[in-house]
Amino acid sequence: MKKWLSILFIICLFTLCSACSNVTWKKQYATSLPRELLSEGEEYSVLAVGKSIDHSEDILGLKKVKYFSSLDQVKEEYPNLGIKESPFFIIFDDKEIVFRTSNLDKALLFIKENY
Repeated sequence: MKKWLSILFIICLFTLCSACSNVTWKKQYATSLPRELLSEGEEYSVLAVGKSIDHSEDILGLKKVKYFSSLDQVKEEYPNLGIKESPFFIIFDDKEIVFRTSNLDKALLFIKENY
């Protein structure tokens, strides 16, 4: 009898640990940012919706720009970013979102001042 209780306890403990680790994994990766949006090194990357950034290669501190012409496109590809208006710009460093705005001039000023 004691042997069966021990086995039952081990099975319950294993099941509990498995369930908790799955919840943690889902929570961690559901909110993580897609790697293709993050920049590399000290430069920034931008996700632009509805308005393109002209001559982005000439902007010091800006590594890459991902452009979407419509709000529906970006909502379909990146629904977790919570973009609700167009135009809209999100600036990323190599780890996270560092600035969100609907004003292109503010986005470019942020890059210029923080690079």
